[in-house]
Amino acid sequence: MAAWLGLLALPVIGFYLLKTRQRRKPVPTLLFWNVLAPRVERTPFWRKLRRWVSLAIQLLILALIIAALARPAFDWERREPRHLVAVLDPSASMTAREGRAAHWETSREALLRSIARLRPEDEMTLLSAANPPAILQGWASSRRALREAVEAARPLPTGSDPRPALELAGELALLRERAEIVVFSDAVWPGAVEAEWPKGVRLHSSRTEKPRNTGITHFSVRRSPIAPGDWQLDVEVTSANGFEGRLELQRDGQPLDLAELTLEPQGRWQRSWRGNAEAGALFSANLRMSEEDQLISDNHAAARLPALKPLRVLIVGPVDGYLEALLDSIPLVQRTRLEHYPAVLPEEVDLVIARGDQLPDAPPPETALLLIAPQRSGFWGEQTGRLAEAPVSEQQKSARLLQHVQFGPVAIREAAQWQPAPGSETLVASMDHPLVFGQWDRSPRWLVLGFDPSQSDFPLRTAFPVLMGNLLESLRPDDPSGEGTALLPGNVESRLVSLPVEAESESQSTGGWPVLPGWWCLVALALAGVTLEWGSFNRRMTD
Repeated sequence: MAAWLGLLALPVIGFYLLKTRQRRKPVPTLLFWNVLAPRVERTPFWRKLRRWVSLAIQLLILALIIAALARPAFDWERREPRHLVAVLDPSASMTAREGRAAHWETSREALLRSIARLRPEDEMTLLSAANPPAILQGWASSRRALREAVEAARPLPTGSDPRPALELAGELALLRERAEIVVFSDAVWPGAVEAEWPKGVRLHSSRTEKPRNTGITHFSVRRSPIAPGDWQLDVEVTSANGFEGRLELQRDGQPLDLAELTLEPQGRWQRSWRGNAEAGALFSANLRMSEEDQLISDNHAAARLPALKPLRVLIVGPVDGYLEALLDSIPLVQRTRLEHYPAVLPEEVDLVIARGDQLPDAPPPETALLLIAPQRSGFWGEQTGRLAEAPVSEQQKSARLLQHVQFGPVAIREAAQWQPAPGSETLVASMDHPLVFGQWDRSPRWLVLGFDPSQSDFPLRTAFPVLMGNLLESLRPDDPSGEGTALLPGNVESRLVSLPVEAESESQSTGGWPVLPGWWCLVALALAGVTLEWGSFNRRMTD
């Protein structure tokens, strides 16, 4: 077919060989024509040569168009299709600036250049080394879809471990023959990554300078498990290259403290502050330095201390002045009392204390229950008799409810004899007879005090208020209601120390210059020839 199309050159050559026949026309005078005749008849050699150059250009344009229609296969097109698994590191250290650009921008631009070099038969899949890893784009040949996936990716506020992403990349590489894995990162990872770096995985590193950064690596505030109103604020600052400056602390926007810091390279500074507050508070910290460092996101931290939620206690039964006074003395406890056990419990009750014969038939599903000296059998167990003079012989000291509680010295003059329900746990016993038992570690939560405190010296000892305090504090959720931690890049990220994983140049990791189909290149050359011929034609017309 190309040979037949080559015959199109004959008309082009024919038009150039034809000469225009001169026609005779009468004119009023020959004065002007005699002046122009030598210039027309004696055409310079370079003008004649330009005519043949124009012919050569047009023949070349025709040849390029015919070659493009033949769809030739150049060397880069005859190579086997490439399959590339690209892993983009979104960790917080990638936002550190080196020069005018952040590592995130540098790595993303390198990845976009790699996408631009893909041939139509090549494939790529994109992964984000987040925790857990995410597939940004599955296997695809569409450069537009791959570009959109890269442009939609965002860095994380914390560090990340690339090992799960590398495992996923290895699994995806098995789906294609001779697939390659390239990681675009600054290599700021935990030290264990170097030892577990998979063979054959290449790294395109964006870091060239030495680390120059100081940051807040830990900032948290938490409440005391013993005294919930007390709080403790912990701060840690780490420097990669040494630091002299100050740390400003605020509480609800008001100054709390100012600390002057001097750190050696790879140095660390730690300090704690303590206070008391039942209401919530917002703590913040700012590092002040003479010059801006590479990573800005670790120069500020904030953590909120949640307010303590009051515990609502419902007492069912006759008046017990000592018990009610004890509950009134415990901070953030609100109590109410009913004479008879209600058919439906009031809303937002955290603990029900039932005494005597005012007992439920079933444990409340969402509310903790404390039974003091129940006078009959029930879901908690069977009453089998009475005990006179019940000395305490066993106590489960590891139980959370019995922390700092000593039952040994308590003198109990009379107690009921119980057979606890299956699955319950005995905390205190007298000669294998349960005195305190229940189910407090799982829902529904209930506990039985198997003796009447008035028939003992239990109310006169510190064990009783401590037991009630432990019981109430166990109803408060542990985390996150009692602790606030700032979301920070972390110790590894703030140090900005890259692992010595061997990196490669961009041409190695992305395949060199952009590759286009061969016929595209031929069409581009033909268009360039058309532009050149058009300029030559205009020049001939103006001469």
